[in-house]
Amino acid sequence: MAKFKVLFIYPNGTLMNPPPISIGLFTALLRQEGIECDLFDTTFYRDDTAFASDDAKEQFLQSRPVDDTTRKSRLKTTRMEDDIVKKVDEFRPDLIMVSILEITFPPAVRLLEAIREYDVPVLAGGVLAYSATNLVLQNDNIDYACLGEGEGLIVDMCKRIAAKQPVWDIPNLAYKRDGKVVKNPMRALENVSQQPTPDYSLFEPERFLRPMGGRVYRSIPIETNRGCPYKCTFCNSPYTLQMYGDAGDLGFFRKKSAQAIDRELSELTRMHDAEYVYFTSDTFILFTDKEFEAFCEVYSKYRLPFWIQTRAETVTEYRMERLAELGCHRMSMGLEHGNEEFRSKVVHKRFDNVDMITASKVVEKVRIPLTVNNIIGFPDETREMIFDTIRLNRSLTFDSVNASPFAPFHGTDLQKLCVEKGLIEPDHVPGSLMSDFALDQPQLRRQEVLGLRRTFPLYVRFPEAEWPLIERAEKDDEEGNRIYESLRHRYQTTYFQKGVDDDASQC
Repeated sequence: MAKFKVLFIYPNGTLMNPPPISIGLFTALLRQEGIECDLFDTTFYRDDTAFASDDAKEQFLQSRPVDDTTRKSRLKTTRMEDDIVKKVDEFRPDLIMVSILEITFPPAVRLLEAIREYDVPVLAGGVLAYSATNLVLQNDNIDYACLGEGEGLIVDMCKRIAAKQPVWDIPNLAYKRDGKVVKNPMRALENVSQQPTPDYSLFEPERFLRPMGGRVYRSIPIETNRGCPYKCTFCNSPYTLQMYGDAGDLGFFRKKSAQAIDRELSELTRMHDAEYVYFTSDTFILFTDKEFEAFCEVYSKYRLPFWIQTRAETVTEYRMERLAELGCHRMSMGLEHGNEEFRSKVVHKRFDNVDMITASKVVEKVRIPLTVNNIIGFPDETREMIFDTIRLNRSLTFDSVNASPFAPFHGTDLQKLCVEKGLIEPDHVPGSLMSDFALDQPQLRRQEVLGLRRTFPLYVRFPEAEWPLIERAEKDDEEGNRIYESLRHRYQTTYFQKGVDDDASQC
């Protein structure tokens, strides 16, 4: 009997993101079952509707300019729709699995439309597939959706299809029947410490190159915990917690054991000749004291520079000192909003401004470069409230700062609020966060949000006496762009001329 074949489709923005852990895990699991895997990854295709991810960060002063010629030399000149037809023709898969986020749904739809004539079932996974299952399954080119974790589902699907057995009762599966969406019961949660080491061999070697702080490193992604216990209203993690609310004592949020992290570090650093570790966890420092010491003991064997993201509440002097000793090269921390009341009541991030200021000083003390993440253009936000965020950022000690336009992701409380207010349609899907998406509200127009996004670092760094000039640079017209480029050049010269390893984030 011919070997069963699975084709993964990973629609991605140009040069965005390290290889996804999910596809690495799925590849390892399926190969254990003797299933042949292949991949169509759009990372090296140019997206004419948006900046490349790192180009956008440079343009908006969120990162240091970097010589990225190796990766950019890999950019393709062919159409991805033509190339995926060739891939399906040559590989002849028995099942296609596509990973979908909100910002990658449009290219996913284009790819599936290009191969619609092939009689191959399509399973969609990813956050959008389970947070907006009805929306995803409205697409005639998608047959099934994965609810929650996919490890067990994909193995069951492949075995059933290969044996010509029905799949309708597989846990975690959703599908259409008689025009209605059917959602099967959820299966037990995965033991993240007992899973195989992700197999990234389907990805091109250049996919492991990541610009970090003005230099390009061979980086490997590592998961130390899965999920997030916090309830931020702009994030879809709370929806995942809700999905698994009755599953076990701890629910969806789980931590990987130090032994499992050690095994993955050992195998992946050796296999990919890694120079850098990219810890993907939403909130990295959610260790007990015992777990933290066990991690430190493990990582002391590797001593590679690494990047993490965390929250102000998790920062202590001792833990920052230990992470700095181990080689923490870069840290990102989400502030999101500078108005304490709005941040607590609307965003559900309930730390004080003083906590954020203190955390930034602790991180500076141990000389870990910090990136502060902000969101602007929330529902009901005003320009004055955005300047609350700007002013609090001016009180922080950081290496780089960014502001992203708010995006109403499905499954989030704020997406529901936007629908209730008539700001978006229920099935709205935003485009690239790096291009021009933003809510258009009576008190805060879309173009104003985009102008504040590009000038945000200027307002934070430059003297208030220059704010009238910066405000003129918000306008996307000839004079505004001329002023912006002049200010942007001065900003780069002033703040990005340190040594490369003193760095500013590419994260």
